[in-house]
Amino acid sequence: MNLISNKLHRLYLAIALLLVIPDTFYWYTLSDYSNPLDTFNAVSGSTGLTWLLISYLALFFAIFAQNLEMRAFLTVVAFVTRIFFLVWLTDIWRSNEVGVAQLLKNVFVKTGQAPYVEAFATVALIPLVLAIIVQKTRIANLLTGLANFLKAPANKTHNIVFYTISAVAYVGATVVMIGSLLDNYDLATADQPGGFQQSLIWLIVLGVIQIALKLLILGLGLLASLWAWISWQADIRTVLGHMKDFKLTEYLTRKVASYLYTFYFIFIIGSAAVGIPIYASTTYGINQDYAAFPMVALAGVAVTFLVVLATRLIFELAVAIIHIAENTKSGLRR
Repeated sequence: MNLISNKLHRLYLAIALLLVIPDTFYWYTLSDYSNPLDTFNAVSGSTGLTWLLISYLALFFAIFAQNLEMRAFLTVVAFVTRIFFLVWLTDIWRSNEVGVAQLLKNVFVKTGQAPYVEAFATVALIPLVLAIIVQKTRIANLLTGLANFLKAPANKTHNIVFYTISAVAYVGATVVMIGSLLDNYDLATADQPGGFQQSLIWLIVLGVIQIALKLLILGLGLLASLWAWISWQADIRTVLGHMKDFKLTEYLTRKVASYLYTFYFIFIIGSAAVGIPIYASTTYGINQDYAAFPMVALAGVAVTFLVVLATRLIFELAVAIIHIAENTKSGLRR
């Protein structure tokens, strides 16, 4: 991928992110979620918000990912989860017996007297699709690399384990989701004793589409797990081997510090990416004090930077101490 394409697809991702922010946070900031516990309950208790945040965070981290294959993978995750949310939302309005024209307006344009947050999200699909098209080579390279790893004779055990886990996961998930769809169908027919109606057709169609998308998302999760294992297996085996060193002659700090720092970094940045818009929207949006919104956002970015910096310094201090200990031990051996 040349430099121009690299900058181009990152620009597409940035545009898509800006367009999905209103849709991601508007409907869930009409109440005061400035209390952390209320915010957690709102996020964990809403299916729609959960999928919106997954798509939003995948898009957010895709912009800043340095590995181009990782960026392409996260872009696909953002797109697929966004499509799933749209199908889920369509099914919600369908169950409320909204007319087709009104349903399409609510899902893709705007709902009632609310701002055009859905319209922005619909437009965001354009740069998101363009970003996937630009990165199609990276996506193909990633899939080819994973397939070649599984096909290698030396990785026969990995092949068996991966396909066994995948088969069990797909069969189990399919059985559970089909059972749930049939239960919903039985409930719908019980409420409509007049016989088979058009709404039941849409229930089945949208239900099947949701199952297909969930299975696709499951596949992405399995591919991500395989990719992580390929990238980390050597370090995992090293750490597990050193765990049996009961004399503590080897130090694990330097080996695991980078992983721990990466985990904390992603957690802090991800929490800020979600928390700042929610806090700014609820604390000041409810009071219609929109002039304060950018100031809250800037303050949140500054605080996040300081937290990340403090975390980095703590890890550097720990690693520096271990580095001194290792050099001291090496000097004594000489």
